Amino acid sequence: MSEFENRRQKLFDLIPEGSVVIVHSGVSKIASEDEFFPFRVNNNFFYLTGIKQENSVLFMVKNLGVKKTYLFIDEYSALKEKWTGKRLSVEEASMISDIKNVLTNNVYESQLDLAIQDGSTHFGTIEKLYIDLSEELKIGPNTSTKEFENRIHELYPHIEVLNIRPLICNLRMVKSNYEIECIKNAINLTHHGINQMLMLMKEGMKEYQLANIFEYYGKDKDKTPLAFDTIVAAGKNATCLHYPSQMDRLKATDLVLFDLGYSVDGYSGDISRTYPISGKFNDLQRQIYSVVLLCNKAVIEYAKPGLTLMDLQNYCVDFFKNELLRTSLLKEEDDIKQVYYHSVSHHLGLDTHDISDRNLPLQPGNVITVEPGLYFAKYGIGIRIEDDILINENGCEVLSRSIKKEIDEIEDLLSSIKFKTRG
Repeated sequence: MSEFENRRQKLFDLIPEGSVVIVHSGVSKIASEDEFFPFRVNNNFFYLTGIKQENSVLFMVKNLGVKKTYLFIDEYSALKEKWTGKRLSVEEASMISDIKNVLTNNVYESQLDLAIQDGSTHFGTIEKLYIDLSEELKIGPNTSTKEFENRIHELYPHIEVLNIRPLICNLRMVKSNYEIECIKNAINLTHHGINQMLMLMKEGMKEYQLANIFEYYGKDKDKTPLAFDTIVAAGKNATCLHYPSQMDRLKATDLVLFDLGYSVDGYSGDISRTYPISGKFNDLQRQIYSVVLLCNKAVIEYAKPGLTLMDLQNYCVDFFKNELLRTSLLKEEDDIKQVYYHSVSHHLGLDTHDISDRNLPLQPGNVITVEPGLYFAKYGIGIRIEDDILINENGCEVLSRSIKKEIDEIEDLLSSIKFKTRG
C-alpha cells in the first residue's frame, strides 16, 4: 500500500458507514485587479493525495462494506497550458495519488448528486457528508467551503454535513517514517543554509542580505522553497518575535537571531539559532544565552509521551523563573512575562505551525519544536534556541542535533569560518 493510500485507509477507518468525504485542493486567491497570489495547495488535500494542482477534488465513499475513492482534476486544455504551463494528465494524477478512479471536473457535480441524492443510490443510502471546512479555503472563483456547505444544505437537506478537518488533524499529528525522513531532509538542508549565511556574515551587512543568502542557497539546491519567511534580527530587533523589516545593519557588538527553515517535499524544518556577530559572546550575552540553552535542553529532556504542549510550556516558564531569579537577571517572579512571551512548542509538518490539537497528550510519531527564548529590550538582546524533536516511546529524538548550539561550539565555528575566509 502506498503512503497516500495508507493515509486514506486510516481516514476511512475514522468515518462511519453511509459517509462521503470531499476535500478540495483549493484555487488561487485574487491579489489585485488582474493578479493572483501564487497557488498554495490545501495541505489536507495534499496529505491525502500527493497532488498539488489547484481546482482538484478528492471524493471518498464508504457504505455497504465498500470503500471507493475518486479524484477529480481539470480536463486538458491546450489553450490553458499555453498560459500557465503543463497540467497533470489523468494518468499522471493516478500515478502520484495511487487513485485508480481519476475523472475530470466536468462530471464532478453529477457524481456528487449521484452519491448523495435523497433515497438510496448505487452507493446505498448516504447520511453524512464530511467536508474540509478549513477557514478561508477558496474552492472556486466566488466560492468558499462554507458557501459550498450552505449549498449542500439547500440542495440535500437530508444530509448531515460535518467537518473532516479534526479527523485529518489527528492523522497528520502522527508522522509516518516517510514524513519523518522528509522533515530530517529539510532540517539537514537548513543546517547547510545556516552555514552558508555564517560564511558570508560580517559587520555592516544588512539583515535582509543574510536572509537573501539563505533563500538563494535553497533555490540553488533544486529550487527548494522556504518553509516560511526567514527572520534575521540583529540586536534589539531580536526582541520582536516576527521582526519584519530587516533593514538594519549588523553591529559587531550585537547578537543576530535566525528563525528559518526550508520545505522539502512539502515538509518544514523550523530552526532558531542566535550568534554573536563578532564571533564571541560578551559576558551578559553569554549569561543570558546560557539560561536559554539550559532551558532548551531541560525541556527536551522533559518531553515524552503523555505530556501536553501546555505541560511543556508550564515547565519552561517555571524553569526560566527559577534560573532568572537565581542569576539575578530578574528581581520579581512576575517579571517573566516581560522577557518571555510565546509558547515553547508547536507541532511541525506540512505546515510549519502544523495542524494539531494542542490539548491532546503527546504520542510517538509527533514532531514538535522546542524553542525557549529570552528577550531583554533594555539590553538590546533577544535570544531563541529552537530544535525540532521526534517524540518516541522513551522520550524524544533531537532531529536537529547536528546544528551547533553550545557556546564554545559556536565560537569555534565562527572562528574557523573567519580563518577560512581570510585564507
